[in-house]
Amino acid sequence: MSLPSLPSSLPTINLCNKGRILVRVDMNVPINRDSGEILDEYRIEAHSKTIKYLVDSGLPVVVVTHQGRPGDPEFVSLEKHAQVLSKYLGMDVHFIDDVIGPKAREEVNKLRPGEVLMLDNLRFISEEVVEGEPQKLANTYLVKKLAPLFNYFILDAFATAHRSQPSIVGFPYVLPSCMGLIMENEVNALGKVLNTRGVSTVLIAGGAKIPETVKTVKTLLSKKLINKVLLGGLVSQLFLALSYGNDKLLSNIKASQDTINDAMDIMKLFSDKIILPIDAVQSDDKIIEPGKAQSMLDIGPATIETFSKYIMTSDIAIMTGPLGLVEIDKYSRGTRDVLKAMVDNAQFTIIGGGHTIMSARKFGLINRISHVSTGGRAFIQFLADPYLPGIKALEISKSKFWV
Repeated sequence: MSLPSLPSSLPTINLCNKGRILVRVDMNVPINRDSGEILDEYRIEAHSKTIKYLVDSGLPVVVVTHQGRPGDPEFVSLEKHAQVLSKYLGMDVHFIDDVIGPKAREEVNKLRPGEVLMLDNLRFISEEVVEGEPQKLANTYLVKKLAPLFNYFILDAFATAHRSQPSIVGFPYVLPSCMGLIMENEVNALGKVLNTRGVSTVLIAGGAKIPETVKTVKTLLSKKLINKVLLGGLVSQLFLALSYGNDKLLSNIKASQDTINDAMDIMKLFSDKIILPIDAVQSDDKIIEPGKAQSMLDIGPATIETFSKYIMTSDIAIMTGPLGLVEIDKYSRGTRDVLKAMVDNAQFTIIGGGHTIMSARKFGLINRISHVSTGGRAFIQFLADPYLPGIKALEISKSKFWV
């Protein structure tokens, strides 16, 4: 196995122990598209540990995060997130429906030691979806308006550390910065996987984030870090459309030409490594040939059996993204049975991503997973190349402020 080098030691949370603290977490959670209710609280509960550590140290803490993407049903305000965080902290979390405006800055300045304030959805600020170099993003209004109000910045958003966005890489450029407890735990746990040689590793990749998944799968296979890739969800539909020459299915997926080209490269170079569904559940609940389905809502029973056999012969099983529309019970069987095959057979298991974690909790399997990553694509990209933009930004901050 060809292993990437790991980052050197990064500043840890105990160094950021004075003054006002800005904490970037990732509380981007599954949301009910109709009611707006939070469907799974795992990430909020996980990040509460870092926030509680700071509160117990008597520090004023401001929490920033994002939820969804502009235009998506899950692109909502964070008021309910603050209420859930209050539950896990056992204290009131102040919330302001503002991010960088006068109201937000006034509330930050008023914050007292041991209090927590959550600002609203970072992606309400259009700059937050821009990607670039840390020096450039340090000059965004988001960073210039907020950074002067703080003494330290803590990056705990491992799940977003693969994004070179202002809240991830801009703040570390201008503030002394360190890892939160989640970030530190992720780097240490996944680093152990990278240090494991001579084992068989299978990746189960589903979900709807097609471009990121395709690119990462290509990298992992090229570096010989995984032996097999079992594909489900929308990701598999791209490969099925190309395999069957189904132009209608391909047009429904709306993948960019670059992503299509990457998928075609994978099929040409690693055809023996890619395992596609051999049957699928469509909208009328019939089991059909997947490449001919116009709506693949879950993998079928024959695919579940095939995927399980590959997992049985693997030492490490990694799952990112559900294999069907898990929000609806009758389309969650594939995800449930494959998760069960993982915990029953693989020596070491990793899962990541909001809907994958939600499924593992729902089926009572979460406590049998070796490592539950708060990241979706971030932990897979870490395995391909540990120097995620967020980690690079912390190293820049270390060289500027700590050394």
